[in-house]
Amino acid sequence: MIKNYLKIAWRNLVRQRLFSLINITGLAVGLAVCMLIMLYVAHEHSYDRFHKNGERIYTLHASIKIGGQALNMTYMSFAAGPIVKQNQPKVQDYMRTMDNVKQVIVYDPAKPDVKFAESKMMFADAGFFDFFSFKLSSGNPSTVLTRPFSVVLSKDMAKKYFGDSDPVGKTLTIKSDSAYTYQVTGVAENAPSNSSIDFNFIASNASLSSMKDMSNRIGEQQRIGPGSFNIYLLLKDRADTAQVKRVMQSIVKADKQAFDDERFSLEPLAITHLENNYGDTAGTKYLKIFPIVAVLVLLLALVNYMSLSTARAALRAKEVGVRKVTGASRTNIARQFYVESALFTSLSFLLGYVLCYAFKPLFLNALKLKIDNSFLYSPLVLLLMAGLLLVTVLIAGSYPSLVLSSFKPVITLKGKMSKQSGGVTVRRVFTTLQFAISVGLIICGIVIDRQLYYLRHAETGINKENVVMIPVNSTFGEHYHAFNQEVKNLAGVTAVATSHYGMFQGYDMYMVNGKNQKQSSMLPALTVDENFISVLGLKWKYPPLLNAQIAGRNKVVINEEALSKLQLDANPVGSFIKAGTENIEIMGVVKDFNFSTLQEPIKPLGLFMAQDTARYWTKFGCNLFARIGPKTNLPTLIDAIKGIYKKYDKDTPFTYTFLDDAFNSQYQAEDRLASIFSIFTIITVILAGMGLFGLAAFTIEQRTKEIGVRKVLGASLSSISTLLSKDFLKLILLSIIIASPVAWWAMHNWLQGFAYRINIQWWMFVSAGILAVAVAIITVSYHAIKAAIANPVDSLRSE
Repeated sequence: MIKNYLKIAWRNLVRQRLFSLINITGLAVGLAVCMLIMLYVAHEHSYDRFHKNGERIYTLHASIKIGGQALNMTYMSFAAGPIVKQNQPKVQDYMRTMDNVKQVIVYDPAKPDVKFAESKMMFADAGFFDFFSFKLSSGNPSTVLTRPFSVVLSKDMAKKYFGDSDPVGKTLTIKSDSAYTYQVTGVAENAPSNSSIDFNFIASNASLSSMKDMSNRIGEQQRIGPGSFNIYLLLKDRADTAQVKRVMQSIVKADKQAFDDERFSLEPLAITHLENNYGDTAGTKYLKIFPIVAVLVLLLALVNYMSLSTARAALRAKEVGVRKVTGASRTNIARQFYVESALFTSLSFLLGYVLCYAFKPLFLNALKLKIDNSFLYSPLVLLLMAGLLLVTVLIAGSYPSLVLSSFKPVITLKGKMSKQSGGVTVRRVFTTLQFAISVGLIICGIVIDRQLYYLRHAETGINKENVVMIPVNSTFGEHYHAFNQEVKNLAGVTAVATSHYGMFQGYDMYMVNGKNQKQSSMLPALTVDENFISVLGLKWKYPPLLNAQIAGRNKVVINEEALSKLQLDANPVGSFIKAGTENIEIMGVVKDFNFSTLQEPIKPLGLFMAQDTARYWTKFGCNLFARIGPKTNLPTLIDAIKGIYKKYDKDTPFTYTFLDDAFNSQYQAEDRLASIFSIFTIITVILAGMGLFGLAAFTIEQRTKEIGVRKVLGASLSSISTLLSKDFLKLILLSIIIASPVAWWAMHNWLQGFAYRINIQWWMFVSAGILAVAVAIITVSYHAIKAAIANPVDSLRSE
C-alpha cells in the first residue's frame, strides 16, 4: 500500500513540475535557514560540554569594592588555587592558566631568519591534560608540562614549524618582552571550536618563576584575591559550591591585605562562553533573537507549503471522488496525501540540508564564527536534524491531508469543490500572519539600519577622520622617540601623538578623591602625551593657564563628567585631587567625548600626560596616532611608515587601524545582526509572497463562475482585477496594523541598550507597509489578470 502511495505521489510530482519545484524549493529555503540558525545556537550552547568532568568544573571569580564602587575581577592570584584546595576537602583539584594577551614572535633556532608573529599562547599547570579533556596526539599528559620552559604545540603549529617530522624533543624560541627557548614536549589536537579555552602554544607554569618579567608578578600573588590567572576548580560534587565559597570568605576575612567587601563566586565552566564572554566575539547577546527568527521562517515555509498544496486541490478533486465512491475511507485518503506530503517534505529537507551546507561558510563568516565540520555530524546536531525532519513531516502533511480527504464525492466528481473545502478562513489567517511577520521584520531591519547609521555619524567629540593608529611594541625601547620623530617628518603627516592604549580599546582605573576627601571614586584614565588633545581634535572647556606645562608627573586633564563626578569647583584648573597619598594637579578640563562605545553614557576620564614618552613607552608599549593631511596618497604613506617601523623592529608585524574603523568595530555584533536580518527579511517576504500566491490561486479558482458572469454582464478587465485584489489588500493592511505595534515594542526595547539612540519615526512603518502592499499587488496581479482575461464561455461551462 505504501509503495502504491509513493508511486502516485511521484507521478504527481513529475506531472506538475513547476508547482513541485516552487513548493519544494520554498520549503527547502525555510528549512535551510532554520538549520543554519539551529546549528549556530546549538554550537553556542555546547561550549565546554565535551570535558569528561565538565559538570564539576567551576571558574573562580571575585568582586571587590574600591571607593564604594563594585568591580568584578575575572582573573585571580597565582596562589588562589592551592590555598583553596588546601583548606577545602570538597575541592578535588585545581588548574591555573594565564593567557599571554600580546602577540609573541616564534622561530625555530635552526632557522633564525624565519620568524612568525603568533597569538593564543598560554601558560598552564602540569596536569592540564588530565584536568581537561583536550587530546594529545603525542606526549604524556601527566608530564608534558612539568619542567620549566616546556611547551605543547597545537597540531596546526606543529605542522607549521616542523612539517611532517616529529617535533617532540626539538626547541622553539618564543619572544614576548624577552626571548626564551622552549623544548617541545607534546603535540595536542587543535582545540574544538566550541571550547572557551583556545590555544596554539601551552607553556608550563613552572617557566614563570624563571622569567624576569613574570617572577615578581607571581611573588606578589601569594594570597587569595585578584591577579593574572584563570583559576578552575574541580569539585567532588556539584552541590559543594556554597561550602567552597564559605571557606574562601573565611580565609579572606582573616587577611588584613584583603580589599573592602571582597567576595567570591563559582561559575560553571559551561556558562563561561555565554555569560562571561566579555568580548562577545560571536554576538551572543543576540542569541535569543535568532531562534525566534528561525521559528518564524520555518512557520512561513510550512504555511506556504500547505497553502500551495491545497491550492491545487481542484486538480485532485475527481481522484478523491472516485476513490471515495469505490470504497476508500477518509482515513485511507488522508494516509495517501500524508505519504505524498512526506515525500515532498523529505525532498525539501534534503535540498535544505544541501543549501545549509553550501551557505554555511557565508553564514559563519557573517557571524565571525568558526564551527568544526565534525560538529555537523555530532550526536547533538544529528538528533536536532532528525527532530526537525519529524516536525516538518508531521506539520506539513497534516493540513493538506485533512482538507483533501474531506471532499464530498458528489461535488468532487463534478470537478468542483465546496467553498468551505480548503479552509479559506484558515488560509486568510495564515496569510495575514505571514505578512505580519514580514512587515515586522522589515520595520525592525529599517530601525537597526538607521541606528547603526546614527552611531557611525554621531558627534563624539573626536575628529576621527584621517587619523591612523599604529600599535608599537615595548621592544622598540629607546628607539621609540626616533620612530615618532621620523613619522612626524613624513610628507603627508601633519601631527603625531602617543597613548598607552589604542583609542576605544581600553583604559586604566585610578582611585581618586575629589573635593570630598573622604569619598573615593574610580576614575577611568588614559596615559597620553601632550599632543594627544590637539591631534584628536578634543575641545577645551577650561584650557590650561597661560604658558603652563600640562605634561609631567602628578598632572592631569579631566573631562566635564569627571568635573561633576568629583564635585569640583566650576573651573578647577590649578586645584588638586588626591590619588592615594599623592596630590594631582588639574591642568585643564576638556569637553566630554566618547572614548568607548555609544552603548554607554560618557564616563568620567582623566588624561595623564607623560612628559618623557620615550622612557615611559619603553616599559609598556604604546600606540602612535598620526594625523594625515588632505590629498595624501595613503598607500604610499602607509608603506613609508611601515619602512620606518621595520627599521626599529624587524620581528613584530606592522599593523595599523584608522581611528574611524576602530570606532566602528565596536558595533560588529550589531553589524552582523543587521546583515543577517536583511537576508532573513528578504526570505520572509519571498515566502509570504508565495503564500499569498497560493491563496490567490485557490480563491480565484473558486470564483471562476462569478468572474464569467461579470464578464458577460460587461465588467472590464480593470474592474475585475480590482475586485479580486481588494480582498487580499485588506489582509495586507490588517497584517500591517498587527505588525506595527509589535515591531515598535521590540525595537523600543532594543534601543534601550544604547545610551545614544534614534527615535522610531512614522515613515519607518509607512515604508514597510508600502513594500508589503507592492509585493502583494505584484503577487496577486498574475492570477487576477489571468482570471479577468479568461474566456467566460469556459468559465461558465458546467460538466
